[in-house]
Amino acid sequence: MATAGARLRRLVAAAAPMLRIPCALPDLPTPPPPAPVLEAPALALPARGAAMDLMAVPKKKYILLYKKGTRNGPKALKPIPVIVRCRCCGRVKLPHFYCCSGERGNPDSSSS
Repeated sequence: MATAGARLRRLVAAAAPMLRIPCALPDLPTPPPPAPVLEAPALALPARGAAMDLMAVPKKKYILLYKKGTRNGPKALKPIPVIVRCRCCGRVKLPHFYCCSGERGNPDSSSS
């Protein structure tokens, strides 16, 4: 009596010729090699041996305070002229400031 493993091997061996994939790929046309890039002598970086010379680079641009003030001067807050007259006495005062008790110049009050 044949085991299940032996049957499976026989089935795979019988089907193997139909399942084979060709191992060689067809030859594809290769693209032409790229043209050599010629460097201009002005663009070549100077180097000592294999190492390049590196220069120091500032972390941020230094801005003069005079230039900064000239540029930002028109952005400053401007004082707004505010003229407020007291409703009781008519004196000029700043808004939200106390002027008088409200008795002076009020004709309907009878205080002395």
